[in-house]
Amino acid sequence: MALYPLVPSLEGLEIFVAVVELGSLSKAASLYGISQPSASERIITLERILKVTLLDRTSHGSTATKSGLIIYNQAKKVLAAAESLMLSAVEISGSMAQRLRVLASYSIAEYLLPQWLDKLRLADHGILPELTVANSAKVIESVLSTGELGFIESSSTHADLERISVGQDELWVVVAPNHGWARLNRPLLPSEIARGPLILRERGSGTREVFEEAMVHLGLSELSIKAEMGSTAMIKSALFYSASAGVLSRLAVAQEVERSELVHVKVEGLDLSRSLYAVWSKKRGISAAERELLRIAIMSSNSEAVRGEAATNGR
Repeated sequence: MALYPLVPSLEGLEIFVAVVELGSLSKAASLYGISQPSASERIITLERILKVTLLDRTSHGSTATKSGLIIYNQAKKVLAAAESLMLSAVEISGSMAQRLRVLASYSIAEYLLPQWLDKLRLADHGILPELTVANSAKVIESVLSTGELGFIESSSTHADLERISVGQDELWVVVAPNHGWARLNRPLLPSEIARGPLILRERGSGTREVFEEAMVHLGLSELSIKAEMGSTAMIKSALFYSASAGVLSRLAVAQEVERSELVHVKVEGLDLSRSLYAVWSKKRGISAAERELLRIAIMSSNSEAVRGEAATNGR
C-alpha cells in the first residue's frame, strides 16, 4: 500500500494533542521546549496536510473544533501505536529499561510524584524511574549540574532553565489541638502569626520561601522562629509536643486535619497559594519520557482542579 504524498509528522500530532489537552498553545510549546511560533507553525502545517481547521484560537486559549476533536481522537491512537512499536523494539532487542532520573522537592516527591510515576509506568513499561529528593534550591542546583528533570515548590528560576507550572498548592498554618489558636472562633491576623512561635522548614525550602515572601509583602519580615527542620514529617511530629505553629503544604497535612490530629488555623489577608513547577535545562531539553511525565503531571493537576471546582459548586 502506497503512502500518501504527505502524512503528518508524529511531532506535529504530539503538539496538537498537547494543545487540546492543555488548552493553550503556549503551554504546549513550553512542554516540548520550543517557541510558541514554532508550535503554531507545526499546527498550521498539520492543518495544511489534513485540510482541516483543528483549533479555535482566542485570547483565552485554544480549543479543538468539531473536526479537530475527531482528529484528536485519531491522533491519540496513532501516537499510542507508535509508542507500542517502540516498546516492542525494546523487548525484541532485549534492551535494558530506560532509566528516568527525576529530582523533586519534598511535598511533590511524597504526595504527587508517586501517582504520576505510576501512570507513566503503566503507559511505558520500559521506564525505570529513579527519584532524588531535596529542597527546591538544591533541586535547581542539581538540574543545572546534571541536566535532569526537576520539580520544585517555589517560584525561583534561572536563566538557563525552562519551567512550566504542573499544579497549584496552598500552605496551611497548623497547630496541635491543645494549642490556644485551635480554640479561637476567628481568623488570626498575619501579625499574630509573625509573633509565633513558629517551626519552619530550613532555608532553601520552597515552603519557607513562599511563606516568608508572603509575610514580607505585608511588611512582616521579623518572625519568631523557634526551630528549623529539614522535613515535613519532623515538623508534624514536633507540633504534637509543642506550643508552636507550623506552616506546611496542604498536601502534607490534609489527612491529619481531617482526623483532627492537627488544626488548620485560618489567617486573614495572608495569601499562601503557590504554583508547583517542573524545571529543565534549556541547553539539554527534555526526553520523550520526561515530556510524557510532564503531560501526566499537568493533566492530573487539571483533573484535580476540575474535581475541586465541582465540589465547591456542589456545596
